[in-house]
Amino acid sequence: MKENITKNPLIAAARHNNLDKAVESDVSAVILIEGKLSYLIQDKFKIMNDKKPIFIHLDLLKGLSNDVEALRFIKENINPKGIVSTKSTVLSAAKKRGLMTIQRIFLIDSKSLKNSIESIIENDPDMVEVMPALCGEIVGRLKKEINKPIILGGLIDKEEQIIEGLKSGADAISFSKEELWNMKIDNEIIK
Repeated sequence: MKENITKNPLIAAARHNNLDKAVESDVSAVILIEGKLSYLIQDKFKIMNDKKPIFIHLDLLKGLSNDVEALRFIKENINPKGIVSTKSTVLSAAKKRGLMTIQRIFLIDSKSLKNSIESIIENDPDMVEVMPALCGEIVGRLKKEINKPIILGGLIDKEEQIIEGLKSGADAISFSKEELWNMKIDNEIIK
């Protein structure tokens, strides 16, 4: 997955009703930010899951609690590329089952930044999604503290915001605006 975002740093944040569009777009991966268990166990989802890396935001999944037993079920019956969560227990259980993990953090002040860094170090996720994306100037500080790919997400609705996020040092940008999923990134502009 990390290699995918090196080639294309765009990640679609999709719901079950537009997941097929996200999978068919040019993005490197998809975060399913709103899903239902009944949808995830269908053959249609399994086909899409084979086409492009899909990460399920477990905190927002309807139909399962976000506990160890739910992760066992997800791994055995759905087997996505990985999960997204804000919860340490979920991240730990997912890693034990061989799923990639993205820890989502929300930065609202200096204390939340300090607590998030401590949590990331403790949880050791594969990647970190920082919200809101418009706090890109914090990326450099985070990269000094943690050695993880940084995804900026939330409140993205213009190409310029994506470019600015990448220029700030983010490894990828996640966003739900479908019109931007096929955006081409000029690597010379973001350096």
